[in-house]
Amino acid sequence: MLATASTCVLLWHSTQINAEVAAINQRSAASQKVLDQQIVAAKARKAAEEKAKQEAAAKQAAELSLTTDQSSASSIDSTTCNAAKNHNNPASIDVLVNKKHCLQPVTYVPDDLVTSNGATLSAKAITAYNELFNAAAAAGEPFYVTSSYRSYNDQVSTYNYWVGTSGKAGADTYSARPGYSEHQTGLAFDVAAHGCVLNCFGGTTAYQWLQQHAADYGFIQRYYAGYESITGYEAEEWHYRYVGVAVAQDMKAKGVKTLEQYWNIPGGDYY
Repeated sequence: MLATASTCVLLWHSTQINAEVAAINQRSAASQKVLDQQIVAAKARKAAEEKAKQEAAAKQAAELSLTTDQSSASSIDSTTCNAAKNHNNPASIDVLVNKKHCLQPVTYVPDDLVTSNGATLSAKAITAYNELFNAAAAAGEPFYVTSSYRSYNDQVSTYNYWVGTSGKAGADTYSARPGYSEHQTGLAFDVAAHGCVLNCFGGTTAYQWLQQHAADYGFIQRYYAGYESITGYEAEEWHYRYVGVAVAQDMKAKGVKTLEQYWNIPGGDYY
């Protein structure tokens, strides 16, 4: 009887110890998860702050530069760019903007801009953007926006800075001239995640999630690798454009990567 009682006591103590160890491990895992989330958030804040500093420096450099050729950026006659016969209404979600099709007028400003979840977009896109943003967060793949609506004057500063840095030919491979930027429509935004901004974003799980689900909310990645001669730009895994669910899902189903191909409208380099 004594041996049986001792065995029961030992088993009880063992069970208690196992339970305490399990509780400690659970608390440790929870603490590690919180720590990991804090590290990710800190990296994201740091990346966003660095991006903001770079943009501020770019704007200041453009404003102070006396050597940059301002004429090509600050005064574009909209009649000199080949406006498409369709898909040319800047207030429509089916507008096409590329190096051969500038905005009409080039100083166009959307009259329905709304700011939400870190992005300033046209009201025609903001609801879908909020749904995409929340769905990504719920899936454990949150992203944040580094750039959304940019005015004509914003693009003047940005483009002039890159001309001063890389020359006109170099700048034209990755920066739109004022009046030729999708950001000016209020339908496009740039994203980052996991501390990855611009080029490294394509290697993140957040990018993979967007590739699978962005079309469900009406968004497409606008510039893919291998299509530079069609879009006129190098690949930008971080640049997304609202075109509506029907178009986005149809493009995905058909494997069409560019709006130029989908709408059969010329693209490529400037005239």
